[in-house]
Amino acid sequence: MLTCPDPPPVTVIVDPGDDLVHTRAALAAHDPPAGRITVHPTPGTDSTLALAHDVLAALGKPVPVAGYRGHDTGPAWALAAAWILATGTTHLLLLRAHFLTQPRLDALLLLRRRTGLRLTLVVHTSRLPAGVDRILSGVRHHFADATALLPAADGPSAADCPLPRPLANRWIALPALTTLLAFDEPTRPCRCSAPLAPDRDFFPPVISQPTQTEVARRLHRATAHPHLAAELATAVFTAASTTQLRTAHVHDLGPAAATADARDSS
Repeated sequence: MLTCPDPPPVTVIVDPGDDLVHTRAALAAHDPPAGRITVHPTPGTDSTLALAHDVLAALGKPVPVAGYRGHDTGPAWALAAAWILATGTTHLLLLRAHFLTQPRLDALLLLRRRTGLRLTLVVHTSRLPAGVDRILSGVRHHFADATALLPAADGPSAADCPLPRPLANRWIALPALTTLLAFDEPTRPCRCSAPLAPDRDFFPPVISQPTQTEVARRLHRATAHPHLAAELATAVFTAASTTQLRTAHVHDLGPAAATADARDSS
């Protein structure tokens, strides 16, 4: 498993008064497109898996994650790490950190080492609980006052409210996906191919900007599985079939992963 050799020190914000102003400021700091997420853990549980799901939910992913054993925490944390790296998330702020158990804090610190996150823990007590203090004693960390790092957040203005999306809650017909799962027989591979121009150069599907934006948003929120999300996104914007997508490997990606080489399995 790859880890960041020297992740940034953990920041511990002390908020002994559990001030609503500071909590609102922490929640207002949540801005995934800017690389910052705020996690408000599910109350009433010390489940490590629940905390992983809280992180995935903060990243905009649907939870719980299907396809894994119910008590296996590893896949959920691995998915969280994959999405943090894929989306360029750099900061994770966790509220109610004084309730962290050792397994949950260990999982967060491992996520920090995997991704290089700037981890901020907000403790709503006058001092760290003994268990949290003991674990952090072996980790680079520093303390900060809530007033300095979590100033009062202004309420949203009318100008900050997002405009309604024209394609929200509507079906979107994407001709490119007609090649994705077009099987001749259940046991035979797809024989379809992406559209080719007369000169054999590939022309990618033409998708309007509003449709691109809405499709990207739906793909982002549709699945917590990075592999499936990548396959769907590639199919939408290239019209590649399942068979072609399965031939692509990491070394087939172009600069900045903007292009990918695929070939027919035959």
